[in-house]
Amino acid sequence: MPARGVTGRSLTVVALGAVLLTTGCSREVSAGDLEGSIAEQAELQGFELESVDCPGGLPPEVGATVVCEVVITGAAQSIDRFKIEATEVDGDQVRYSLTPLVEGMSE
Repeated sequence: MPARGVTGRSLTVVALGAVLLTTGCSREVSAGDLEGSIAEQAELQGFELESVDCPGGLPPEVGATVVCEVVITGAAQSIDRFKIEATEVDGDQVRYSLTPLVEGMSE
């Protein structure tokens, strides 16, 4: 039955990740900061990440996106990426959303 519990948590992450907003400074949000945001959300949802890798930073432009790869320990329904999208740029703040993507789901 542990696999069912993991699947249920995966669905929770999908629902909550889409509305998460985080802030950074108005220059590009670094790949390291993005990776930290993903790791924090995974931990809050009770997941253990084996790895998270963002290929680059997020430009401070509304609509800019970056897709980061993740490996979640023991996940039955595999979330393998997070799409990060800049939703607002206001002065020195960049707000962005994190949307988990299930394996095989298009970006």
